[in-house]
Amino acid sequence: MSITEIEMTLPTSQTHRTIRIHRPPHFDPSEALPVIYMHDGQNVFSGETASFGKGWEIHLALQQTQIPAMVVAIDSPEDGMDRYDDYAPWSDEALLMRSAYPSHRTSIGGNGKVYMDWIIRELKPYIDANYATRPDDTTMIGSSMGGVISLYGLFAYPEVITRVAALSTAGWANFSSLLEFIERSPSLSATHRCYMDVGTKEVSGPMTETDYLHTNDVLARAVEQKLAQSRYTIIPEAIHHETAWAKRLPDILRYLFPSS
Repeated sequence: MSITEIEMTLPTSQTHRTIRIHRPPHFDPSEALPVIYMHDGQNVFSGETASFGKGWEIHLALQQTQIPAMVVAIDSPEDGMDRYDDYAPWSDEALLMRSAYPSHRTSIGGNGKVYMDWIIRELKPYIDANYATRPDDTTMIGSSMGGVISLYGLFAYPEVITRVAALSTAGWANFSSLLEFIERSPSLSATHRCYMDVGTKEVSGPMTETDYLHTNDVLARAVEQKLAQSRYTIIPEAIHHETAWAKRLPDILRYLFPSS
């Protein structure tokens, strides 16, 4: 597996962040490929760098499905509170409850818009300038809070992002704001595709299976009203973990790239 690592400074924190770039080696370097942008980049490939010891192994999923695409994986902050800041477009009380709200923090969440704008206006132009890509064929995949920011990206930048997969979305975070944002957004084109899922055994901190199922159900119905090509799947017994996401990744890629 060939991974190129670069460091870039994010405007949300003014700190360096590792970007992991994987272009399948069997493609000619001059062949233009779609790009899949992924959050929590340290978890995207092997378990060696993963936060919880297991990775998505997307390189293996691409091999299995024979989908021609390259991956750009953006590491999340080491501090969990900073991760909430980056992946939440809005600050809200649900985030405070989930995180036990450390006393040294005056706020949490709300940097997601700046983070997404950085991806669109700085990271993507860099990737398109330095690799053979299809600039108009851009996918974004994220899980948990990464699902929140991916759904936001689809509706904030539909002219750039054409495919999104939001796995096990932490829908309780930014729920009202995200729902209203989707409902107020114009309908997307027939070329857009969105995949969402949630397991029946998802929990995180004080958030229960019901919190995950209810918020994902409501968000998925809102998404379905905005684009023709959408899929929402409830997965029996699936938990909130990279091993579960890795298991269903090949089928998700086949849905996002049906002609491959």
